[in-house]
Amino acid sequence: MRAIVVGAGFAGLAAADELHRAGADVTVLEARDRVGGRVWSVPFAGATAERGAEFVLPGYKALNAMVDRLGLRLVRKGTLYGDREPRGGEPVTREQVRAGAARIASEPGRADGARTLIDALATYELDPGVAEAIRARIEVSCAYPGEDLMGSVLTEGAAAFGTFDSYTVDGGNDRIARELAASLGDRVRLMSPVRRVAWREDEVRIRAGTHLAVAEMAVIAVPVTVMSAITFDPPLAPAKAKVSYGQAAKLFVALKAPAPPSQTLSVPGRWWCYTQLGADGRPAPFVAAFAGSPAALERLEVRAGPARWLAELERLRPDLELDGESALVSTWHDDPWSRAAYSAESSSWPIDTEAWRRPVGPLAFAGEHTAGPWHGLMEGALRSGVRAAQQLLQSA
Repeated sequence: MRAIVVGAGFAGLAAADELHRAGADVTVLEARDRVGGRVWSVPFAGATAERGAEFVLPGYKALNAMVDRLGLRLVRKGTLYGDREPRGGEPVTREQVRAGAARIASEPGRADGARTLIDALATYELDPGVAEAIRARIEVSCAYPGEDLMGSVLTEGAAAFGTFDSYTVDGGNDRIARELAASLGDRVRLMSPVRRVAWREDEVRIRAGTHLAVAEMAVIAVPVTVMSAITFDPPLAPAKAKVSYGQAAKLFVALKAPAPPSQTLSVPGRWWCYTQLGADGRPAPFVAAFAGSPAALERLEVRAGPARWLAELERLRPDLELDGESALVSTWHDDPWSRAAYSAESSSWPIDTEAWRRPVGPLAFAGEHTAGPWHGLMEGALRSGVRAAQQLLQSA
């Protein structure tokens, strides 16, 4: 039984791993010169920075199981992902924001029928400063404007507020991808962008440059933003194209004096910054910031480099001793193999999750955009890859 996996991000490698362990002859085709996709860990300021997906949060059962199986280790970040101090807007405290989110979580049906995040928030009649801080937090996390986010993201997002711990993989989150790829050996082909997928019920023929891979089944595990560059013969149904994506950027700045864990939200700027612990349990030597939504990236002039964002960071966190000469900006809109951050629950163009989970002939689809409530997350990518592989194995 032969299988091809297109994409060596978390979803593709989870699918390939599942297929390989079931005895399939697997080939993985990856466009980049590395594995991991939108999970990318790099050295920075003497530590490890996550240019892409970063936080391991409560409920990550698939990721935790994978970490255990691969012999890796999770380390505590100290950053309270769900308890950010709001600054810059109408004065409110972290406790007020937490209380507002708790009220939303306790009355999930109150916003039933609300079309957008903004409509849903209005139904709770919260203090204006609290409502704006919650809206800012959710827009940042979704990397998408509230005017077009589905109302349901409010009650889903309320669960992400709180004082729970966050974690990361010791040595970088992309160690999961690298370990999975190592177990597959030369079955993973890098620098192999797929341009054509020809399929019929019992065969798939995939062209990647001059290489032609032939198999009985395939998993397509690339973002929808990239699928438009792949010719499918015969074409996929129109429903497969309906996914909106958010835009995000990260900034990393070395610190002259490491700071203990903290988390601060710029409410009007729609970005947040955080300090954290390193793998050794001591404060990490840099501060990280994350901006979500196209408008936030434009206000920070991200395309022009770190200068504007650095100035905003100095204003938001004057207590930090920044080394402005050492700064790194990470973006995804200009990456040809992602073209965006991650999928968003658009109210005008909602994700048809069931359509994406439904195989088409010998093709199954994986990726965070197919993961339902886990979309946009490493956990969702891993779960989707296992699900897609199991679908093909069951049909075979």
